[in-house]
Amino acid sequence: MSDETGGDTNGHGPSRLAGIVLAVVVVAGALAGGPGTVAAQENATFIVQQGDTCTEVTPLGDGTQSVESFYGYEVLNDTANYSSLGTTDIQENQVSQLFVYRGSDGLSLVFLHDKIDDPGGFVATADISGLPSDGEWAVEDDNYTDRDDTFEYTDTGAHIEWNSNGERTDGAAFRGLGSGDYSTVTVDMKFNDVVERYPFDEWSGSPSDNEIERWVVRSAGGETTELDMSSPVKISPGTCSGGVSTFTATNGTNTSATDTSATDGSTTGQSATADTSATDSPTPTDTPTATPTEGESGDTAADESDGEETTTDGGGLVGTGESTETDSSGAFGPGFGTGAAVAAVLALAAIALARRR
Repeated sequence: MSDETGGDTNGHGPSRLAGIVLAVVVVAGALAGGPGTVAAQENATFIVQQGDTCTEVTPLGDGTQSVESFYGYEVLNDTANYSSLGTTDIQENQVSQLFVYRGSDGLSLVFLHDKIDDPGGFVATADISGLPSDGEWAVEDDNYTDRDDTFEYTDTGAHIEWNSNGERTDGAAFRGLGSGDYSTVTVDMKFNDVVERYPFDEWSGSPSDNEIERWVVRSAGGETTELDMSSPVKISPGTCSGGVSTFTATNGTNTSATDTSATDGSTTGQSATADTSATDSPTPTDTPTATPTEGESGDTAADESDGEETTTDGGGLVGTGESTETDSSGAFGPGFGTGAAVAAVLALAAIALARRR
């Protein structure tokens, strides 16, 4: 008697078909997970808001090395002591820089002050709030024993004091901006004569020769945007036209960006008008809610941070783990949708091929 199903005469038709479909789905899933994750990191966009100005920046780095390796902090090195040797190509004399770095362990917020081998020193402080509690301070420049600098941390904030006598860099790096545990980081920097330790007693020359002259935010393409040295900035994932986004975990490793607020009619480096009208929508992930106005810049990290304050003594960094999450939608690149579609098409093709046999 013939087999009316047209399958394998040995009775292995259904199992063979199942095996083909399973193999196709596994391969397609692997292809979707790998390139999708890389693309999401490459397309990361952040906004830096100061007053009514919004600037879009993209992270430096290609994800191949850690932020510690990129910064390259060295102590007692022949080239420069207690300085960043990994950033010499972007260092600027008497300039303080702020940027996002994409490393092998995720996205980091980086501070970089001054330039190696130039004589002028400086003093600066930073009060930082709104950090994700599951991030960590990966770099302290400086971190040696009996240092002049101060690093004080809470779960979501920090108070940092840098003091330089010249010919060296200072800075820091916080790893964890790919977390779903935050939406906006506020950085309140102070420079020069508004800092309590000005003038620093280890300076040579007049105090005016030992001052930070510019504060800038740097983007991956090399462009820098001037910041107001007397006003805090707010750093968030998102775009100036689409508004602030937050990372929402979708599984154990990937995250997606969800719009939580919007700015209207703004472009990079131009004025951004905040939308301050709250909505009554029960689905805030679909409908943007109110964006806080940026004019309220007087709040410092001390007001916004919570948790017990912890001071390091130069030996170790404070943190609760590394974030390796990447985005999978919205402003941060395509997600799993394309991969799932490819898997479905290939699975159907495998079924059709098996039936023809």
